Amino acid sequence: MLIRKLLIGLSSVFALSVAACAADTSDDAADDEIVAEDESELSAAGKALIGSYVDDTGAFRGLVLTSVKHGARNEFWADVDTGIRCITAPCPSSERIEGTFTAGSKTITLRSTTAQHSQHLLGTYRYLKQGDKLTLFRKGFSQSLAKQLSYCAQPADCKNQGLPQPRCIGSWTCGAESTCAFKCGPVDPCVGLDQAACMANPACQPKFGPSACTPDGRICTMDMAYKGCSKKPAASGTVCLSSSSCGAGEHCSTEDGVCNPYGMLAVCAGTCVN
Repeated sequence: MLIRKLLIGLSSVFALSVAACAADTSDDAADDEIVAEDESELSAAGKALIGSYVDDTGAFRGLVLTSVKHGARNEFWADVDTGIRCITAPCPSSERIEGTFTAGSKTITLRSTTAQHSQHLLGTYRYLKQGDKLTLFRKGFSQSLAKQLSYCAQPADCKNQGLPQPRCIGSWTCGAESTCAFKCGPVDPCVGLDQAACMANPACQPKFGPSACTPDGRICTMDMAYKGCSKKPAASGTVCLSSSSCGAGEHCSTEDGVCNPYGMLAVCAGTCVN
């Protein structure tokens, strides 16, 4: 009888040990697989992610999660390092991704139909939000980004970031630190245009440069990417009705009181001067 009781006791201990081991294994597996959660609508935690994030070294150089709705999802865009390195140009070492995102309390999913060289950066991530730091991670990937008030690579990026705008006529500019600033004054018709619109406007000219550089600007990629649009410089002495038709650093002499006849129209004309 005593031996029988001992055998029963040992069997129970063995069963508990097997169950415990099975539970530990499932926990380890969960660390490698992202547990799905309902992201059909942004949860309160998901809405807290809306904002602009930057990092100088990771795959996501700039990530903007907007409050703009696209169906049941929200829009996002990101400037990413594709991981491609070349010795000749053009080289798609960086790319602008535009798409939509959904987020729950633990995961965020990025979707895009425009990504050509960075599809590997789309999909679902776990995330951790600690103060102004957002960490994205999944098996084989982890990156921490810092939240800042705004992020831009060109002035058009400053829209839809919920930024306060002064009560004056003006336009957004993109500073050296890739942050947005609003400049009051005459609106430059070329600022904010995409490459196609810029080249189609006879008064504008596109600007090109390396797609990415180190923070000190000493080392850059060898490719040439569209960097923005600016007004074409006007030849000195060009007839003008206002400074909007003059080149950078010039103004129309009508602002100095000059009033020359302009054809048969009852308007004042001048010339573009420095």
